[in-house]
Amino acid sequence: MKVALRAVGVFIGIVLLLCITIKERTIFGHIYSVISPVTVATQEYAEDLFGNSVAATRRYSKKLFDNSVPKLKDSIKTGQAAPSRKPGLPEEMIKEEEKEELDELIKSKD
Repeated sequence: MKVALRAVGVFIGIVLLLCITIKERTIFGHIYSVISPVTVATQEYAEDLFGNSVAATRRYSKKLFDNSVPKLKDSIKTGQAAPSRKPGLPEEMIKEEEKEELDELIKSKD
């Protein structure tokens, strides 16, 4: 609690100090006229740096996305596709003898 009160007191003291008027301008005004060219140049540099970073990230993301999408679609170019089957019908007919042998095999496994 002491630290918070001390920080608030220091802040109020600095604000009051910067509000003192010298030659019809506050101390803050004098400091600002000296520092403002540097701050403007720093701000422009930071904006350029941030803008270049965003542009580079955007280019990299676009390149990454473009590389993930196949350029050609897979399609059948000839009419030699597999014949279509009717659902429910077996591919080959099972004889009765084979069916009985399969049934016996299934029963013997249990």
